[in-house]
Amino acid sequence: MNINEELAEVAGMFAADGCIQEQYICMWGNITEDKDYYDKFICPMFSNLLKRKVVAHEKKSNSVYGFYICSQDAINFFKELGFKRRKTYDVTVPEAILKSNDQKIWSAFIRGFTDCDGCISFMKRKGKYSEFKLKYNTYPRITIRVVSPYIIEGISEMLIRLNVRHTVYTAEGRRGNEQKAYILMVRGENRINDWVNKIGFSNPAQFSRYKVWKKFGTSPAKSTIQQRKLILEGKLSPFDLSEIKTTPTGFEPATY
Repeated sequence: MNINEELAEVAGMFAADGCIQEQYICMWGNITEDKDYYDKFICPMFSNLLKRKVVAHEKKSNSVYGFYICSQDAINFFKELGFKRRKTYDVTVPEAILKSNDQKIWSAFIRGFTDCDGCISFMKRKGKYSEFKLKYNTYPRITIRVVSPYIIEGISEMLIRLNVRHTVYTAEGRRGNEQKAYILMVRGENRINDWVNKIGFSNPAQFSRYKVWKKFGTSPAKSTIQQRKLILEGKLSPFDLSEIKTTPTGFEPATY
C-alpha cells in the first residue's frame, strides 16, 4: 500500500480512536468537542480513501459522535495497514509509516493520532512568576496517554527524527485492575510552537485552545469549543471563565 499524507493522517486517527470488528469498523469522538472535526476533516478523508460517503452521527447513549462502516472492503483496508481487531494494548505505528523517509508522513500520522487521543492544555505556574502566570493558565503542554507502549515508542521515534523535543513517562495503575499508562508530553512555549510548525492540528477543538493562548496568553482550562469560538470572535473574554487547578504527576521523565 502506497502511503501518502492523507493516508498517514487517517491511520493516525484510526490508531487512536478506530475499532475493527468482524462486520464493521467504527470511529468515535466527543459528542460536542469533536463534531466539527468529524464533519470537516475525518468524514471527508475517510470518504475519499474508502471511496464511499461517510457521515457521522450522534450516539447519545455513550455521549459520542462518529460512525460505523459495515463493509468488508473497509475492514480489509485497515487490516492491510496493519491494524488488528483488539488493538488497545498493542497498537503500533504502521510499519510503512515508521519506515518512511518522508517527514510529512510522520507529521501526518502524529497529527491524526494526537488530534484524536491527545490533548493540548495550559497550566498555572507556581513559584516566582508574574501575577498573570500565577493566576491564569499560561504554560502549554501536549499530552498523549495510552496503554500501548508500542505506539508511544513509534511516535517518540518519529518526533526524534523531526527534532521535536519531548518527554516520555510511565505511570503504574493506581487500582488493582488499572493498566500501566505510557505518556508522551511536549511542554513549554518554544516546543509547542515547534510542534505547531512541524506537525500542527486538524482538530478545531485542539487548535482553538492553541489559538486562544497565542492571542491572549492564556487558554481557560474548562472552556468548550463553542466558548473558544466566541473568545476568538471577540464576543467572550477568556479571563471571565473559571479555571481548574493542576496537580503534580510525580512521574520520572525520560527526555529526548
